[in-house]
Amino acid sequence: MKVLLFTFVFFINGILQVFSQNCAEAPTPALKIVCEQIHRWDKNARSAPPVTTKIALPPAIPGGFGPMIAAELAPIASSPSQCMDLGCLCQYIGGNGQQGSNFCTLNNGQPLRKALRKDYRMLSDDERARFHAAIRQLKNSGEYDRLAVVHSQFAESGGAHSGPAFLPWHREFIKRFEIALRLVDPLVALPYWDSTLDSVLPNSKDSILWSDELMGRSDAQGQVATGFLVNWRTLAGRPNIRRAIGAQGSLFTEAEIAFVMRQTSIENVLAYTAPQQGCNMKTEWNVLEYTHGNIHIYVGGDMLDQSTSANDPIFFLHHSFVDFIWELWRQQRQTRNERENAFPLDMQQCSSANHFGAALMRPFEPWRNTDGLSNKYTDNMYEYAPRPTCGGGRDCGSKYLFCDMSHGNPRCSSKIRVGAQCTAWIAGENPCYNGMCQGGVCVAVAAPITQPPSIATTRAPVVQQASQNCYNEQECCGHWAVAGECSRNPGYMNAWCKASCSKCKPNYDIRLECGNRHPSCVKWSAAGECAKNPYWMAENCRKSCNRCGTTRAQICSGSVQQATTPKPRPAKCDSPGCFNENICCQLWGVQGQCSSNA
Repeated sequence: MKVLLFTFVFFINGILQVFSQNCAEAPTPALKIVCEQIHRWDKNARSAPPVTTKIALPPAIPGGFGPMIAAELAPIASSPSQCMDLGCLCQYIGGNGQQGSNFCTLNNGQPLRKALRKDYRMLSDDERARFHAAIRQLKNSGEYDRLAVVHSQFAESGGAHSGPAFLPWHREFIKRFEIALRLVDPLVALPYWDSTLDSVLPNSKDSILWSDELMGRSDAQGQVATGFLVNWRTLAGRPNIRRAIGAQGSLFTEAEIAFVMRQTSIENVLAYTAPQQGCNMKTEWNVLEYTHGNIHIYVGGDMLDQSTSANDPIFFLHHSFVDFIWELWRQQRQTRNERENAFPLDMQQCSSANHFGAALMRPFEPWRNTDGLSNKYTDNMYEYAPRPTCGGGRDCGSKYLFCDMSHGNPRCSSKIRVGAQCTAWIAGENPCYNGMCQGGVCVAVAAPITQPPSIATTRAPVVQQASQNCYNEQECCGHWAVAGECSRNPGYMNAWCKASCSKCKPNYDIRLECGNRHPSCVKWSAAGECAKNPYWMAENCRKSCNRCGTTRAQICSGSVQQATTPKPRPAKCDSPGCFNENICCQLWGVQGQCSSNA
């Protein structure tokens, strides 16, 4: 049998220490599978050609003063997925908001509010119907599949797994999924799946979560055969999602969450989970990337492997809870400044370059991995409702949950299906959904409880501005592309000059020398963006920024010199490789000194 073996070497008290991490020695069979998946993703991502440890720099402009760096964290959101406040999102759903604020009034006169992420079983009937309808509409439009495929590609999404960028990458990914839902229905938020509510059951497969009303039941072949996800064709062309509930793996436990909350070192939260020989960090099996993998194994089927897991919408509910756990740790263990700046050191023996703090968060450029630490996510875009707890009346606040009084301190637990064993509860509580515990088994009540009528899934479509995300980030992109830089310098050009390098298809005439490529150019110009974000605006809002007097060719060929005083250049670094020369370089980079102190 082939096993994955990784060796760790570091010094403790001056003594050379050698540690071996062998996936075959994982504490459970499920974690062994997770370990092998993580290391396989790392191996494939490291070997993918686009990634390099060098910083991708743009071509030079004759007579210019050193390299010009393109936009940082999407200073101008050119698509709704890039929005980091409600004012920005408002513009794409027909409201009157302004990027940079959280004030928004929709066309119906109602305010757009921050998304409130609740446990899935805490949704009201109306909220649940809206959520189901929005997901189905995303699937029907093809947008769901477009997002799902992003998660499957190690070459294009190398930072999604196997290192410190795991949590920031998925935070941005599910934010974009939630925005897609809200473009369909602004009242929808992405719920989370607190799987501890199921893990406390004697048989978690009996959970009412796997029922017609919620996430659906599977047939003998493992295909989801009932509920709102029936006939959900997967990316592989299968007619239904596949699951193998509880065949292996496990769900989150309170002990695993408590382990995360006890950590005081950032390396044990944004963890090096695929270290190679020479890494001085020892991986713990209880870090979030590993324990979250248990749930993927537990659901099984499409959820089992990274390449197919996003086929199943429960993927997004699971990762919403993973993000919630991380946010609980951030709030408890970090200051506001630390939340945005603390990131593990860049060490190629411990993670691939995809996971370095300043590395591009592919395919979400111009985001960088440290941008996923921003407080703007929970300040502006969403917040989490508290996890369900037993109230004074022994009520968890949901018809799908009950207060378990029979196993120590009162705790909320998922109700179980009719036909399930119910002998474990002896304190008078009723664990049966739409039934009663009789003779140790949940039996249906004489008069079945009828559910309220479902909310119609056909809604009046939200009025949206036409949007797309195919823009260059620099006004010389077209000039450079003609000169062959797309092939000579793909590291920079494919990220920052997507339109000119045909990495995407623009819906405007890219040949037009003087024009506005984005519908918000006039508004952005009036707000001062021509000065605040000159590179992006000069390329895409040329008319509004009064740049038509000089052509791109004149500027980019050096025939027109810009009146800019060059900053003094530091002495040349004679480092034999590509290394920082000061221990604080990474911190300074996160703080933006690479641009402000070039």
